[in-house]
Amino acid sequence: MAVVLPVDGKGGNMSKLVDLYFSDPDMQSISDAVQKAEQNTSGELAVRFNNQSKHWRRERLLYATFFALVGMLIAIFATRESNWGVYYHYSQAIMWGILAFLFGYFIWSLYLRRESRLRKVVWDKALKLFPTLPSTRGQTGVLIYVSLRENQAAIVADKAIAMKLSPDYWEQPLALLIRGMREGHHTEGIIEAVKAIGEKLAQYFPRLPDDKNELPDEPIVLSD
Repeated sequence: MAVVLPVDGKGGNMSKLVDLYFSDPDMQSISDAVQKAEQNTSGELAVRFNNQSKHWRRERLLYATFFALVGMLIAIFATRESNWGVYYHYSQAIMWGILAFLFGYFIWSLYLRRESRLRKVVWDKALKLFPTLPSTRGQTGVLIYVSLRENQAAIVADKAIAMKLSPDYWEQPLALLIRGMREGHHTEGIIEAVKAIGEKLAQYFPRLPDDKNELPDEPIVLSD
């Protein structure tokens, strides 16, 4: 495992993102494209979809709670010498706690979901996912990982491929993915990327006489 390249995409309602972008015929088309791409190469392609790579709501709540506690403590500290009574102290603490919570949940979360961080989250998730794939005989596996909630994806290539192909090469299939996602043609973008990768792998890793299909051709939707 040696190459990971992030790309941009489009998002949607998390609970139905896969259904929103990919119909059953789309899934079959991607599977057919993978099968066709592997006809002339010993390389193995695996397509994986995920609704999200991180539990963002949980993180938002944790940060919002932290800001709320800080806001309440600051309010209590700022009004500690006031003679307006206990009710005033607690009402100020609650008010600033609520405001801080809203800031943390709605404003700070935008910073947490900046593009560079989204790419890193998906990158890290793809790196963790790749070792869970079945090992290929010649270390010629390629993972195309699409994370819909983050509007990102990543390509991970195995060691043997990384030794042959320059990291710059992956810009081409990634550009195909980006164009497809931005135009709302997710399936077409993936199919074009799969085709391009298959053609490139065929140059360096031609199909062997005893070649076996070591990774499923069907795209798999992950549970998390």
